[in-house]
Amino acid sequence: MSNLIALSGLPARGPLVLRRGPGAASRLGWIVLGTAGLGLLAAASVGGFRIADHVLIALMQLVALGGCGAAIRARGWVRVGTAADIAAQLLLAGLLAPLLSVVAASTNLPYRDEDLLALDAALFGFDWGHVVALAQTRSLLMEVLSHVYASLMQQLVILFALLLAAGRTARAQAFCLAWILTLAATIAIFPLVPALGGYLHHGVAQDDTHVLVSAAWRHVDILGPARDGTLSALTGESLGGIVTFPSFHAAAAALLAWGFWGLPVLRWPALALNLAMLAATPVIGGHYLVDVVAGLVLAGLALGFVRLLTRMPAAP
Repeated sequence: MSNLIALSGLPARGPLVLRRGPGAASRLGWIVLGTAGLGLLAAASVGGFRIADHVLIALMQLVALGGCGAAIRARGWVRVGTAADIAAQLLLAGLLAPLLSVVAASTNLPYRDEDLLALDAALFGFDWGHVVALAQTRSLLMEVLSHVYASLMQQLVILFALLLAAGRTARAQAFCLAWILTLAATIAIFPLVPALGGYLHHGVAQDDTHVLVSAAWRHVDILGPARDGTLSALTGESLGGIVTFPSFHAAAAALLAWGFWGLPVLRWPALALNLAMLAATPVIGGHYLVDVVAGLVLAGLALGFVRLLTRMPAAP
């Protein structure tokens, strides 16, 4: 994984200086991913975890894809090279994050569901159980919100295809870095505030709801074994979201809305869709309101930092 930075096009000699400007987003993205990759290797070597061969092969293939992107850009094919670079970074982030969350969960700190519920009540006057019980009386609403909640990855693919087709490569790179930074912060915070989520904490089965997405229940199949030490093999079966606080789904809604804002034809429909995804996060994903707020704060901080780093103007 140490080749991640080299393949990204960073200088081979001299001190590592993160220069501001359009290319800074890609460079910093590879630095974060390289650090994450080294952390995963360290967990495998000293933490008792074993990375499956097919996972290692996938990681190396994605690093190679990033290298191809750098080489293609160097030949002047900026849009194609940027597409390969962004695809490699996002896929690597999507692979490394769940694997590292398993490692982080092994710290096995106490669940914080009661604390998160108390914060909801104290800060926002929000009663998760009451809100979800009310939502469950509207089966059609819950089914629609289930589809909206599940639209995250489809939105991500569509956004990048359209940004690159429109020649908005700088915005695509800025979005990619904000996505990676937010995901990294989410994984770093998660082990300090582990939680089951509302449905599991209150013992509500999926069959007793109108929720069509099983994410709020299935994550415990990974979280439990990761916490008690019985999950040590990092395989494809380990690739599942196990983070409750902060909510990356909420952060992703904010990031996607910002990304689509650079496409005038779609900015308002995308904003409406992602506001709906925010609303779906507690009732479909089982997140507490404080999870949602924390995710929004992380996304805002990441976008602000990336805009300063890349000198991107506030207006699209």
